[in-house]
Amino acid sequence: MRVFFTASKQGRQYFDYYYQQIINILDCEGYKNINKGYLQKNNKTVKKQQKKSTSKNYSDLNKLLIKEISNADICIFECSFQTLTIGYLIEKSLEMNKPVVGLCLENHVPDFLIGLEDEKFQLVEYNKDNLSGLLKKSILKANFLTNKRFNFFISSSMFAYLSKVSKKLSVTKSTFIRNLIEDYKKNNP
Repeated sequence: MRVFFTASKQGRQYFDYYYQQIINILDCEGYKNINKGYLQKNNKTVKKQQKKSTSKNYSDLNKLLIKEISNADICIFECSFQTLTIGYLIEKSLEMNKPVVGLCLENHVPDFLIGLEDEKFQLVEYNKDNLSGLLKKSILKANFLTNKRFNFFISSSMFAYLSKVSKKLSVTKSTFIRNLIEDYKKNNP
């Protein structure tokens, strides 16, 4: 399973121990962290980008992070240190319909996550003793929330109609069907 994990760079001075624990747990459980070293201490590319601090470098880093999120099955953020960047990346992950686990040390729940309601978002408060168990449980729950593939047969006349309507609306056939299901869900809870 491909996991995107990141946390605040600025928060390293306070929470680096926990960041490294999360990375170690993910490694031990066999998850592939597809974040290309943003939190790794010896990553020369990231350090070089940080030293140059230009808007182009930040734009390139942002594009890289968004691409990595889109390639992930699950996104995990350590949120104990409040930053707009982490909030932005959480929002982008949810926009891409990714299951998101927001981890925060007990008594460090960020204000911007309080009240965030999305069926694919979990806010998990942990401490030194229960981090491993809670992280594993959260990943299992998030894995259940990943998109599922569903194939079915329809008649040729239904397919022709579906093709015609989806082309007229400029959406894919899958998107059209998903929208029908969402509309039905809203009207029939």
